[in-house]
Amino acid sequence: MARGWGRNEEDMQADKEQDREARGASRSVLPEAERKKLKEKRALELSLARIREQLPKVRGEPRRAALEKARADLEKRLSEL
Repeated sequence: MARGWGRNEEDMQADKEQDREARGASRSVLPEAERKKLKEKRALELSLARIREQLPKVRGEPRRAALEKARADLEKRLSEL
C-alpha cells in the first residue's frame, strides 16, 4: 500500500490496545456462566438476523417454511435466555 493511503501505525496500535483492554475488562467483570450466556445470546441474535434478512428474498415455499420454523425456534430459545 502506498504511503498516505492507509491508517497510520499509531492509530492501528491504539485500536489494538483498546480492543485488548475491552476484552480484558469483559473477562474480568463477568463470571464464566454469564459470559457463556451472552455468547449464546449473541449467536442466536445473529442467526435470527440472518434468517430475517433471507426471508424477503426466498421464493420457494419449502424454503420459506423452513426459515419460518427456524425463526420461530430461535425466537423461542432467545426468549428463554
